[in-house]
Amino acid sequence: MDSNIYSAPEADLDTTLEGESSFYVVSPIKFWVMSLGTMGLYSVYWIYRHWAEYRRASGEDMWPVMRAIFSIFFTHSLFSKIQSRLEETEIDYRWSPGLWATFYVIFTIVGSIVDRVSYYSDEISLVDMVSILLLLLTVWPLYQGQKAANMASGDVSGQINSRFTPWNFIWLAIGALLWGFVIFGAYFLLGV
Repeated sequence: MDSNIYSAPEADLDTTLEGESSFYVVSPIKFWVMSLGTMGLYSVYWIYRHWAEYRRASGEDMWPVMRAIFSIFFTHSLFSKIQSRLEETEIDYRWSPGLWATFYVIFTIVGSIVDRVSYYSDEISLVDMVSILLLLLTVWPLYQGQKAANMASGDVSGQINSRFTPWNFIWLAIGALLWGFVIFGAYFLLGV
């Protein structure tokens, strides 16, 4: 310690806390329940949270909300940043971030097209079944990204965010209503 009372104080200015994550951590079970239970609406929140956590950790100036809304333009960047974090921390995790991001973009666009086509049909058809299948296919690449993000954050099982909160249950209730409309609509259109 310097005895000069006029010298600047010496302090560790590293503001990152040990155990702090650069990305959103969530358990696999919670990820799947929220994704499918909300008919994919959770993916918008999921992408928002990843970008919000990244902004907080990096100090980068960005709008996480816009990146979530326009996710097809930012998923490659998100997955690339997750991969960079894995490499920085020297974690050997093999996945293909560019490929999974591309799958997400393709399935999201195809899903939007299929939804538009099924909107104009008065009957339940194969298009409606494909729409439900595309929900799974759209969530799968995000799940791959989540596994990598959990790994990069040092919480492989997502234990820190494995419990369901009251907000989660509210969103699941909204999702249950949406699923109810789908099932009721199918029942009504089939004339059963």
